Amino acid sequence: MKLHRLTLRNYRGIAFRDVEFPDRGVVVVCGANEIGKSSMIEALDLLLEAKDRSSKKEVKQVKPTHVDEGAEVKAEISTGPYRFTYFKRYHKRPVTELTVTAPVREQLTGDEAHERVQAILNETVDVQLWQAQRVLQTSSTSPVDLSGCDALSRALDVAAGQAVTLSGSEPLLIDRIDEEFRRYFTQTGKPTGEWAAAIKRRQAAAAAVAECRSAVAEIEEAVGRHDVLTAELAELDAERSVVGPRLEAARAAADTVSKVAERLTQAKVVADAARSTQVAATAALTERRRLRTELEQETSGVETLAAALAQATLEETEAREAHAEATAAMLAATADAEAWQAKVDAARTVVEQIARHDEAGRIALRLSKIDAADARLRDVEAMLAEIPLTDKTMRLVEAASAAVDVAAAAAEAASARIELVATESMSVTVAGEVVTLDAGAVWSTSATAPTDVEMPGLLTVRVVPGTPAAHTGDELDTKARVLAQVLHDVGVADVEAARALDERRRDLTATRQQLRATRDAQAADDDVDALRRRLAALRTDLPADRPDADAARTELETAAAAHRQALTTCAALRDAASAASTLVNEKASAATVLRSRIDAGQERAQKLAERLEQGRASITDDDLVLRADAAAERLGDAATRVEALQIELDGAQPAVVAAELTEANALADRLGRRHRDVAAQLVATTAQLGVYGTEGRHGRLDAAEMECAHAEADWARLRRRANAVMLLRSTMTRHRDDARQRYVDPFRVEVERLGRIVFGPDFEVGIDAELRIQTRTLDGCTVPYDSLSGGAKEQLGIVARLAGAALVAKEDGVPVVIDDALGFTDSNRLVKMAEVFDAVGGDGQVIVLTCSPERYAGVIGAQRIELTSAV
Repeated sequence: MKLHRLTLRNYRGIAFRDVEFPDRGVVVVCGANEIGKSSMIEALDLLLEAKDRSSKKEVKQVKPTHVDEGAEVKAEISTGPYRFTYFKRYHKRPVTELTVTAPVREQLTGDEAHERVQAILNETVDVQLWQAQRVLQTSSTSPVDLSGCDALSRALDVAAGQAVTLSGSEPLLIDRIDEEFRRYFTQTGKPTGEWAAAIKRRQAAAAAVAECRSAVAEIEEAVGRHDVLTAELAELDAERSVVGPRLEAARAAADTVSKVAERLTQAKVVADAARSTQVAATAALTERRRLRTELEQETSGVETLAAALAQATLEETEAREAHAEATAAMLAATADAEAWQAKVDAARTVVEQIARHDEAGRIALRLSKIDAADARLRDVEAMLAEIPLTDKTMRLVEAASAAVDVAAAAAEAASARIELVATESMSVTVAGEVVTLDAGAVWSTSATAPTDVEMPGLLTVRVVPGTPAAHTGDELDTKARVLAQVLHDVGVADVEAARALDERRRDLTATRQQLRATRDAQAADDDVDALRRRLAALRTDLPADRPDADAARTELETAAAAHRQALTTCAALRDAASAASTLVNEKASAATVLRSRIDAGQERAQKLAERLEQGRASITDDDLVLRADAAAERLGDAATRVEALQIELDGAQPAVVAAELTEANALADRLGRRHRDVAAQLVATTAQLGVYGTEGRHGRLDAAEMECAHAEADWARLRRRANAVMLLRSTMTRHRDDARQRYVDPFRVEVERLGRIVFGPDFEVGIDAELRIQTRTLDGCTVPYDSLSGGAKEQLGIVARLAGAALVAKEDGVPVVIDDALGFTDSNRLVKMAEVFDAVGGDGQVIVLTCSPERYAGVIGAQRIELTSAV
């Protein structure tokens, strides 16, 4: 398959584009980003696959937005014996047209045209190979998959000497084995069909047998449980007849202990009441005594605080007088410091103006040097622009000159020699040129073409060179014309002039580099425009005359020293004023605190006196003492009664009685609950045995065991057949993989042949049976494909596709499409990849789409198509 022409109209953002591709070799289609390079391949796929009325998302996405028209795609393609022109318009007024020009002319439209193209492609094109031979932007580093390409497989079979012709009427043996395998297993090897059914039937039968056996075991378990429950119920009746009298005795002893405990509780209540009364009387007496003591303490404290307040008031007055004097001194020192600050600011302004004068001078000098370098650089650039000679064209001149020298040497060696010896002075004409010879002189020349030697009026001698000499002469003429054309292109008369011009260009280039270095050194890291703005800012409001720097600095230092001294004095006076203010605040606070404490003490003394008078009005101090003594006596009597009852209760051993009652009750309750549970279980077991007798569980067990035996037999039979077909399939698959490995070798050899151009003579690859690159070896180091860099993966992907294109038969070939690849490749590898493209040019078609044509500049045999716009 070859693409000869592709025309797009109103496709995405492309108004019109018509590209004609060469039939063979490498073609580089270059253009800027978003110019529509990838859209060309997308349009070709859409043309071949989608109908004109398709509503697929891919078709809707290519509808143009700049005009209300349908997208149009037209291609001229040859494949196998066919050559046809195919046209489709989508979206508006959809149309499909097909014109077949070979081997028989056909014209079809609509779905018939679409179906005819599909039939031609299915007949002549390996679709898997067409898809695999692409390097797209989104997957340039993905491994190439050529495993499903029939055309490549046939080529590798032939290369490996294994070409086999099938009649086409019988299915392949491996397909029949796979068909039989799929009767028993899925593609992943899991059981399916009747084999899976047999496995499930066997499992279900075994489960049914286990279930029936479990049911029969339940009957036997129920019979045993009925006997155990009957015996246990009789034992429980005997135990309950013994526990009754023990429980009655324990209850009587507990009643006796309860009555003694009740009397003890009443006595404790009386004792608690007496204790509360005694505590209250004691607390009231203690409170009365505390109030008298506190009143005496508060009265004494107020008198002490009054004396301290008088002293604090005197100290506060003295502190305020000292603070006023310190504040006046501080204000005077502050005014003196402000006056010196003004003088310092004025002197600093003069010093700053001097610094601005100096900086402006330095910047002006740098800018003058930069401007001079820029002017000289523009002159050199102008002189370089007038020289058409470049490094590349000079290499062409030298190569052409060397070729002329080689051709001249070859012509000299192969041509006939004409040698004339004069016996006396004479003139002869050689090839139309008059040659004068003195007596005894010898003259010679080479003859690469028929040459006449004439002696006027006497004789003419024609020297005719042989075929080798004529051929070398033609070769010399051709090389000389090439040299003349190259010299003409660069505008010089001869090689020496070209060399002189190249020397001048190199000198100018060196001068340009030196000027740029000088300019960069002057500019350093600063922006020139920023320097000019800085110079203008420095000169703004700057006096024309520069002040005396020494005088200005002396004046600044004098004013600064005086200002510092004034600040020191001011700070000392400020600290003194602050200390005086702090002392005033402390004295005032101390006096205020004393006044507050006196007021609080007087208030507390008054409250204490009032509380004491109120208490004495209700009961005197002597009556409180008598009441406390009487309450203590009543508490002693109650405590004696409680102690006597406690001795009586301890003698009755209440803990032992309570423990016996609890144990007897627990035993009776436990025996009762157990008796009820056992009786209920016995009733339920009896009913359950009655139900089991009507279910026929033994019969079901016999039937389940018979079904299990049949299922086991069927499973064993199918297992033998399934294992046999699995063994046969694995054996055939192993042999098929071995055969595939034999035809992997030609592909590996071709990949290594092309890869050694890029990676060096020690390059090797490991390729699996699916024709995928698994490893790369360089310098004896083997690295998995997935661990390679993006650039190496990209280069190997292109090499593998070009190797496949080189191996595929001419009639099975498809274009290799490379969309903006080699973006991860360095300059050295780009040169070597260009040699790979040249090595596989041949009859195949390689289409390279790129926005960086310089990547493929080294491909000597490449044709180039420039896409200037998307219109």
